[in-house]
Amino acid sequence: MIDTQKIKALREATGASMVDCQKILAKTKGDFEAAKKILSEKSKRAVGKKTGRLTSEGIVEAYIHSNRKIGALVELACETDFVAKNPLFLELAHNIAMHIAAANPLCVDSPEFHPEILARIEEEKKKALAEFGGKKPKEMIENIIAGKIKKYTASVSLLSQEYVKDPQKTVGDIINETIAKIGENIRVKRFCRFQIE
Repeated sequence: MIDTQKIKALREATGASMVDCQKILAKTKGDFEAAKKILSEKSKRAVGKKTGRLTSEGIVEAYIHSNRKIGALVELACETDFVAKNPLFLELAHNIAMHIAAANPLCVDSPEFHPEILARIEEEKKKALAEFGGKKPKEMIENIIAGKIKKYTASVSLLSQEYVKDPQKTVGDIINETIAKIGENIRVKRFCRFQIE
């Protein structure tokens, strides 16, 4: 017999149903970490199936910092109006708006289309060529440039940024966790950030 406290803790950690938690704990002979890993993999597969679904409902969430000088709006979309009213969805929208105000991303997930990012990429290429020009093979320089570009685009793309409330995860990870708990596709359509200098 599996301890009900362990089942409850696994449910809180993964968002899986009580029945699934009980079955997986029985399967892993009560090993909490192994059960958590199995349920995490299962939810990742489920999220993958949901990401292509249409998101025609949602909300616009606003966040204004306590100093009243920074604010953010985010349009968070979901599949049904029922989910748009769900407390988990509303909390996610608020947390993403707060993250946008704090981290100042430039785009949702398409860095190649933002002019500021394109300019920065060109700047990085020129710097790397000037720095390593004749000293290193061309292939190595290209790898260095690609690494710098990847690091930069991850730092300015909302979904790739480290989540301000939990730097071990990205904003995309937080969205995927909520998708797994709610059972519907969720996506950030757009956002804007305002700051008084």
